[in-house]
Parts: sequence; C-alpha cells; structure tokens
Amino acid sequence: MKMMTFLAGLAIAAGPALAAPLTDTHDSAKAVGDMFARSIDVDLDGMISRRELIDFGDQVFVSVDQDGDGMIVLEELQTWQFGLADLAEFRGRDQAYLTSMAIVFDVMDRNNDQTVSSSEYERATLVSADYANVNGDDLLTREEYLQGYIFNIAMRNAFQS
Repeated sequence: MKMMTFLAGLAIAAGPALAAPLTDTHDSAKAVGDMFARSIDVDLDGMISRRELIDFGDQVFVSVDQDGDGMIVLEELQTWQFGLADLAEFRGRDQAYLTSMAIVFDVMDRNNDQTVSSSEYERATLVSADYANVNGDDLLTREEYLQGYIFNIAMRNAFQS
C-alpha cells in the first residue's frame, strides 16, 4: 500500500510538470527530473538532504525491483515505469536510453555480480549526491541535483540529440 501511495503521489506530482510546453530548454525528460526533485524534497525547504535522498531511494528501489526479490537486475532498471523508456522510444533515442541505463546500473553494481542490492543502491545514491554537491554543504539545491546527480547526467545524455 505504501508503494501505491508513493506511485500515486508521483503521478499527481508529474501532472503539471509533464503538461508544460515542450521547448528547447524544457521538455518532458526535464520535467520528470523536476518532478523527482520536488518529490524528494519532502520538507519543502528547497534543498535535498541526504536523508531525503535515502528515503526516496528506498521507495524507488522497491518500485524498480519488479519481481520483489530484493535485488535489481539491468532489465528491471531499463523497463522501470518512471525510467523514461517510453519517451526514449517515442523520440527514437531508445538505444541511447538503454546504454545510459546500463552505465547507471554498472555504477551501482559495485561487486559486479549483475545485481544491485539495496545497500549498493544506497551507496550509489550517496556517492551521486556527493558528486552533485558542488558547494560541499551536504544539501543539494534543485540545480545541483538536476545538473550533477548521476542518474540525471545519464538521462540528459540519453535524450540529447
């Protein structure tokens, strides 16, 4: 039930963002990134804390783990509902998307066993947050998250023409 509430909240939050007009600087892929940033910032202070990232990541992990075995495999990540696969296919960028997701998967799979455990996922979340945190204050601004968080970098590269 908690996951259904999470997914319903994401869908509601996505509505206005995905309805925004498509332009060179704002499109559906960017809108999804904005939606994630808003969803992660649960205290609405305009900053994303490590705790907020971990809590959000725990929910994402469960939603990506389609078979519920406590591990993510590449196919689950590539076909994840909120992973933008349909948009990539629509734009003719499906191969770039699959490649970008494979790179993200490899970054998360620290022991190279072709699965990502929840602890590997959490570690990748924190490493990505550290990478994105330009000013070193352990909080991510929306811009730091959108520009420097590893998943967002991968998606930006997948969708650029």
